[in-house]
Amino acid sequence: MLFRSRYLFLTPSYTFAEPILHGQLFVGATFAPGRMDSSIWATLAGPGGNSLSGMRSDTMTGIGDIYPLAMLKWEVGPHNFMAYTMPTVPVGAYDPNRLAGLGIGHWAIDFGLAYTFLSRSGLEFSVTAGLTQNFMNPYTLYQNGTDSHVDWGLSYSPTESFYFGAAGYFYNQLGADSGPGASLGAFQSRVIGVGPQAGYSFAVGGLAVDLGLRGYKEFDAVNRPEGWNFWVTVAVSRPRRHAAR
Repeated sequence: MLFRSRYLFLTPSYTFAEPILHGQLFVGATFAPGRMDSSIWATLAGPGGNSLSGMRSDTMTGIGDIYPLAMLKWEVGPHNFMAYTMPTVPVGAYDPNRLAGLGIGHWAIDFGLAYTFLSRSGLEFSVTAGLTQNFMNPYTLYQNGTDSHVDWGLSYSPTESFYFGAAGYFYNQLGADSGPGASLGAFQSRVIGVGPQAGYSFAVGGLAVDLGLRGYKEFDAVNRPEGWNFWVTVAVSRPRRHAAR
């Protein structure tokens, strides 16, 4: 079994200048054009050393689901706290009768808390813990159990514009799959990922640009594919203008 996917995640967003609940509110929405290639093959062994092999593959190109996002952040010296919520709006390309798909076919909502420590020496540590509640897939009458995830990052900035370090995540399904379509029973899954990260910041035409690179090697997977995945992020923002005094 082989799955290879490539997505371009685009997130237009807005950060409010005025404090809300003594914090800074960030809202946005992510949508992702992409492509998925999937293949599956199997060999059936029979008596007398005979065997029968077969293979099936599928490719899908289109737009994935939409992920609205709201984050509220607080800063207390080197300590930073954040609460977030992110629903999944199932508008992405999806067909329950195909191997490849760009959407998940059902509603979901993810929410959690995060903490970041940023020292004056350039050392940064971040951790985010969240839960995802999945709703029934109306096409398959299948409901995934509640997911938990912990994402972390550790980095060092030798200069104001460059950082490097490591990052990882732990995904674990807490609740069993259910519904009339859950023919495999609970089918709970988990996976661990860890790898390097690096980033660089620069200015272009009055805009601030942050470029980030991450790679994760997944292992200890249960009922879930594992392998390498790579992320390239580009954040473009306009520096806030201060009123003249």
